[in-house]
Amino acid sequence: MDSTYTICYISKAAQELTTQDIKELFKNTSSVNNSNKVSGFLLHSINNFFQVLEGEERHLKNLFEKIQEDTRHSDIYEVYNKHTTHPVFKGYKSEFDIVKSSEDLEILVSYLSQNNANSTNLKLKRLLKPFAMLGDF
Repeated sequence: MDSTYTICYISKAAQELTTQDIKELFKNTSSVNNSNKVSGFLLHSINNFFQVLEGEERHLKNLFEKIQEDTRHSDIYEVYNKHTTHPVFKGYKSEFDIVKSSEDLEILVSYLSQNNANSTNLKLKRLLKPFAMLGDF
């Protein structure tokens, strides 16, 4: 089976980011990731970003270097950065997902609940729980 690479991180959004800045970031992130066959999602809530990226290793590592240098966020906490033989988002949506509402988050959590045998799904559900409880979108 082909191996996919996965990077998951949480970071603190820069205080000066406006709602328009976030919208532009979402649009750019979606466009770049879809054109590079990257799956996963990006969420902004409670002044944090939470992102999961799945795709080709070399591309993701280069992308993550750029993400780490981006001044729109800080305090990047890398949850995992590894190869996986069971990508979580292979059967999710046809495009990279931007989680912009409580409904979007419910759809994501519901998707993750469909495969409780995958330990990564369970970890992601636990990490998303604070965002789901606060519903700050």
